[in-house]
Amino acid sequence: MGLASILQIYCDECTSINNVKTSQAHKIGSRGPLAFDNNTRAVLATLNTGIGELHLGKITSTLNIPPLSRTTFKKREREVGRAVEHIAKKSCRDATQWERMHSIENGNDEDSNGLVDITCSYDMDWQKRGRAFNSSTGHGAVMSLTSGKVLGFSTRNKKCRTCENNKDQSKPRVAHDCRLNYKGSSKYMETDVACQLFKDALQDQVKYSSYVGDDDSTTLAELVKCTPYKLQKFSDIIHIKRSLGTRLYNLSQRAKFPNCSVLSRKVINYLQKCFSYCINQNKNDPSQLSTAIKSIIPHAFGEHSNCDPTWCRFHQDPLGYTHQELPHGKDLHGKELKEALESIMNEYTTDIVLNKLAPCLNSQRNESLNGTIGSKNPKIRYYGGSESSDFRIACGVAQRNEGHQYISKTLESLGITPGHYCNTYHTNLL
Repeated sequence: MGLASILQIYCDECTSINNVKTSQAHKIGSRGPLAFDNNTRAVLATLNTGIGELHLGKITSTLNIPPLSRTTFKKREREVGRAVEHIAKKSCRDATQWERMHSIENGNDEDSNGLVDITCSYDMDWQKRGRAFNSSTGHGAVMSLTSGKVLGFSTRNKKCRTCENNKDQSKPRVAHDCRLNYKGSSKYMETDVACQLFKDALQDQVKYSSYVGDDDSTTLAELVKCTPYKLQKFSDIIHIKRSLGTRLYNLSQRAKFPNCSVLSRKVINYLQKCFSYCINQNKNDPSQLSTAIKSIIPHAFGEHSNCDPTWCRFHQDPLGYTHQELPHGKDLHGKELKEALESIMNEYTTDIVLNKLAPCLNSQRNESLNGTIGSKNPKIRYYGGSESSDFRIACGVAQRNEGHQYISKTLESLGITPGHYCNTYHTNLL
């Protein structure tokens, strides 16, 4: 019976046969046979570790243990997956209510509709390597800047293997838990999920009036249209720094500057680092941030009249000053190169951009969540043809909000006692 067995033991005294089960069993629903705990535990372990039915079969067969059949594995996966989804969604509601109370305690009163302002971060990830703009699955999440927990999440799936196999339309459709919920472009998934999550926040008496995200103008434009409250967008400084590096690298590849310094990888890294220092040292001060950004290029070219003495060492030792991270410690040179670099930097000194950069916020908590989900729903494998992809995403969200104890809570919700080793190991992980 999968990883469980029923031993039939013959008694010499009374000649009766006793059935001894090697695993306890639990009830599923209101009718039907009991399910063995070992099979359910094994499938939950595959979801938690990011492997599938084939990998579990390799492990058990190597240990000389009969593997689970595909049918048994899928039944237990659906049982466990729905339980994990329930725990993940409940943890999001609990985190949202905590965030709401915390916001009220910090002086953010309810508006006329009983809604409380919350600042959050939002990001989207796709289950495919690269830019993934042709991925069949994706997930987006809203996370708290205070607790770092997930406040809401949603998935998008463009395929369903059961629906695709049902090619004969004359036959009745096979009843199944269809997760097909999207038909547009993969890139637009990010906007679609954002609109859903920002509108669903009203059900929990909160509004995501301020959020941190990448510079996707389409998402912001659609959010302004679909949400019934005002929004304020802050830029993710990590994405901004990466975007600056991309622009500088493209400039070095596509433009030629004769009789000028070489815009090498080392120079680009130096300019990115200076840009990052400016943002972090002038947090919540847009005017000083503008002055600092405008002084980056002149400083690199040996003009220090506008540099702040607190960070520019030229003012301490004008004769012996050399750059620590520029090639050979020398100033950059070349009028054409300087004008091109200043043109790029000046785009980050407009009032709109400065107000987005000044809070010095980022969405790295979302990147951390994406890494956790990626360990359970690896991009090297495809689970998006069934409910499996959604179950694994829910595992990542539950682990983020509840820690590794979500495994014990899942087992308890199914009527299975977690056991000593399960509780001890997951407590030690925390």
